[in-house]
Amino acid sequence: MRSVAFFSSKGGSGKSTLSIHIAVAASQQHRVVLIDCDPQGTVTAWAAKRERPSPSVIRADPSSIARLLDHHRAAGFAVAVLDCPPHAAAGTSMLLAAADHVVVPVQPTAPDLAATQRALAMLKACGRPYSFVLSRAPVRAPEIEQTKGILGALGPLAPMSISDRRIYARALIQSSAVTEIVRDDNKAAEEIHAYWRWLDNQTKEMKPWRRDQAA
Repeated sequence: MRSVAFFSSKGGSGKSTLSIHIAVAASQQHRVVLIDCDPQGTVTAWAAKRERPSPSVIRADPSSIARLLDHHRAAGFAVAVLDCPPHAAAGTSMLLAAADHVVVPVQPTAPDLAATQRALAMLKACGRPYSFVLSRAPVRAPEIEQTKGILGALGPLAPMSISDRRIYARALIQSSAVTEIVRDDNKAAEEIHAYWRWLDNQTKEMKPWRRDQAA
């Protein structure tokens, strides 16, 4: 089982939205558990009225994450998606150390880029593989390429961006995901599918991180 954590040291990056959408996209191919470790409970609130059975959604405290991952691995799950707390909250380092890969969503703004340096310091301290993805990006804005240049110098960067589209918020209100909304011009769904394919390829060949390595 692969575990992918979504983490940002700044709120408003689209972290929880991306966690949900990637978990839903991955669940079309794999058995997925989406673990809400964020005290804000965005994932839990989204799942409360959801009628579809996948992905499986649970709320968890960081102190129990190793046990939960081991349990779901033994139960036959293929992918675990962790929605981490924003900022360096208590237990965040524990979550990052338990993940096989950490995704850092970044908005193309100066405050977000500054916060990325703090996130990068935590990731390097935990020693986990990581990648960046541009999130909530204005369509065809010049700062997108500028931000990509900066992030690309810091570590692996997804070649596609997740645009700032209202359909993402509408989907969450419906306890759904953009990949579950049928429409001819669903560019958001195309973005999510493309990003999941890239992330899937980035993580599928990794040797899963053993709990004794995090000790």
